[in-house]
Amino acid sequence: MALAAGLLLLPGCQLDSRQQVLAAPNSQVAQRAISTRAFETTNRTQVFRAVLSTLQDLGFVVDRADDVLGTVSATRFGTNVIRLTITLRPMGNSRTIVRVSGQFDEEALSDPMPFQRFFEALSQALFLQAHQID
Repeated sequence: MALAAGLLLLPGCQLDSRQQVLAAPNSQVAQRAISTRAFETTNRTQVFRAVLSTLQDLGFVVDRADDVLGTVSATRFGTNVIRLTITLRPMGNSRTIVRVSGQFDEEALSDPMPFQRFFEALSQALFLQAHQID
């Protein structure tokens, strides 16, 4: 009987993804501002390739990459496991939006520093591609 009661209480301790988002320290609007950047290019393939190379340069292993959908999932293993999902979408006739979401171990990534490092590296990769520097 005690085992059955314990099993009934166990699911109440777990957080689903919606609860994790709502429990994040940053509001959704603040998190979107941290994790989203617009790049002045309509060449999504170029941005997609830059995302892949940036992730690899930062020590991530690309788990999945779908150029048609514009999504990339990657993991970096070490003392802690970091998982990122990147989504690309067009914005108007002149921009590509890149949005990153992530997990640090099992917690939603809300610290702005990893996002800043990723976007700085991505900006450099796009600059080098635009100027055909290998």
